[in-house]
Amino acid sequence: MVVPAAVRRSYSNMGQICIAANRLFVADGLADDFTDAFAQRSRELRLGHGLDPEVEYGPLLNEATRQRSVEHVADAVNPGARLVAGGRVPDGHRYARGWFYEPTVLADVEPGMRVMREETFGPAAAIRRYRSLDEAIAMANDSPYGLAAYVFGRDLERCLYVAERLEAGGVGVNVNDVTELAAPFGGWKESGFGRELGPEGLEHCYELKHIRIGLRSG
Repeated sequence: MVVPAAVRRSYSNMGQICIAANRLFVADGLADDFTDAFAQRSRELRLGHGLDPEVEYGPLLNEATRQRSVEHVADAVNPGARLVAGGRVPDGHRYARGWFYEPTVLADVEPGMRVMREETFGPAAAIRRYRSLDEAIAMANDSPYGLAAYVFGRDLERCLYVAERLEAGGVGVNVNDVTELAAPFGGWKESGFGRELGPEGLEHCYELKHIRIGLRSG
């Protein structure tokens, strides 16, 4: 369940959605198996023209968007991150039109790398190991952004421990989506102010009136 959910949330619309998962924090004992499975599934994704029924994912928005992905990947790989899958423009005539870039998996990333500090908004997933839940929480919160986060695990109590401490406007626990029409949607930190959806979102549509009354004595 975890790997398909993580792949989908990392690459939906080629990573060009606001609640995409850019950084993946995985327990040290599971990291190797998770990385291998995640990379294998990433390689199997079918790119191409959106009207082709065999295609799962299309191109990026424009050249600037693809170039940002290229730069983020290079910034990680050059100082030592491991390129596990993707990381290139696909070959072939079917990719000649459109800004295609292969779904990319990076491992052994460091906190200072751009892929860990900035929003790639492209098909790049960076995997980092952690040894304790508190370490994972600290690394996840080490970001100026806080729109969405996701927690997966068998122990619901531990998942909620993490979810309550993550600095994000929405947290999915064992689900890879935080949007719900009846629930508020919005971010923390540089991911914005206020909320859409739910009763909290409707409050912004109210026309409020303030009436101040002065009462004379005597």
